[in-house]
Amino acid sequence: MLAHLLLFTKVFGVVISQAGTHLRAFISSFIHRRTYKPGSNPKNIVVVGASFAGYNAARCLVNSIPSGYRVIVIEKNSHFQFTWVLPRFCVVEGHDKKAFIPYGPFLRAPPGSHLWIKDTVEEIIPSEDGNPGGKIRVSSGEKFDFEYLVLATGSSAALPSRVGQEEKKAGMQALRDQQEKIGGAQDIVVIGGGPAGVECKGTIPEKNVTLIHSRKTLLHEGFGIKIHHTLSKALRDLGVNLILGEKPTVPTGVTVGDIQLSDGSVHFDYLIKCVGQKPNTALAKFAAPYAFSKSGHIRIKPSLQIADDEYPRIYAAGDVIDAGSLKNGRSAMQQGQVVAQNIVRAIRGKSQIEYQQKWWEGLTKLTMGLTKSVAYVTDGRAEWVIPTKSKIDLDCQQVWKFMGATPFVDPDEEKENNSVTEMEVSSYLP
Repeated sequence: MLAHLLLFTKVFGVVISQAGTHLRAFISSFIHRRTYKPGSNPKNIVVVGASFAGYNAARCLVNSIPSGYRVIVIEKNSHFQFTWVLPRFCVVEGHDKKAFIPYGPFLRAPPGSHLWIKDTVEEIIPSEDGNPGGKIRVSSGEKFDFEYLVLATGSSAALPSRVGQEEKKAGMQALRDQQEKIGGAQDIVVIGGGPAGVECKGTIPEKNVTLIHSRKTLLHEGFGIKIHHTLSKALRDLGVNLILGEKPTVPTGVTVGDIQLSDGSVHFDYLIKCVGQKPNTALAKFAAPYAFSKSGHIRIKPSLQIADDEYPRIYAAGDVIDAGSLKNGRSAMQQGQVVAQNIVRAIRGKSQIEYQQKWWEGLTKLTMGLTKSVAYVTDGRAEWVIPTKSKIDLDCQQVWKFMGATPFVDPDEEKENNSVTEMEVSSYLP
């Protein structure tokens, strides 16, 4: 009881603290927008990747960088891909476009403070004259100088964890293809009992579903036993055949067959893999081949600079870094914020602050069917599992609003539709 009371006090304290942080940031950015001047030849801070970590780093930077600097964001995807809703939208029809949020409105910043480039960075070119900066080369061949570089390239996986497509139309089609395959199957095996795997079953009705997870408890090591029991009961109530402590090997490309287990086998006519997420670190290996952990993640200092003293102006954040067990949007955004603060501090000649993963970054919402869910948080001593309700589209309009977009309006899509309409009208004119 005391532990739960302390947890409540901590949660309340975090809410107050974050409210204060957002208020200070609002006031600071208000002043910054009226005092910042890019100058005739601004120095570049390049952010590679604009998911949770990179986008928040860029947002914080454009509202705090000193005059004479600008932020260049290089992102290969046409839209922000809201990964949390992907498992649901792989099954439920009619909501595909809601997973793709238009980029742009979130970066409210003074003119000249940033440049957005849709492209892929192919190479990091360290400076040859002894200066700590360098250049990056994008796939178009163009090169950009940088004074500071942020690597937030995320991770790769197949649906339902990641889209695997750069354009919105192709991404929506990938979701629809998955819906069709799941709809046509009867015996479905889900490998991986993380949030994506649990969510998948929660939205697959009237199917024989087996969920196989390598650990003895659901989710990963950052979650406690209480949430495991809650989810296990919910899944079994939904008719799931839950198999824990098994790590089967499935040949690539196999779509129908049997999975061999230690005490038998499970038949499937469709397989969903919610495992195998890999950090996108190939780019960083060009510049700092020794700054990598055994898992393939970028090793970082507490300041979130990469762990290579030759490159003090290269930072990393999000899924690509080796930093604690939490890999979610909340922790990625916190890392992006710390990176932005440290770059500004470095420019001003101040000491770096350290990122320490905090317990409340693990606060999450897990679904247990189409309309039921639980909010979960733990400080390592006590656990809160709070039953909640959720909409079919998982209330994703809140994230659209948070990012400054109007739910569910895509300006690019509207322009395209208007162009098509104008062409159709003109075809009838004499």
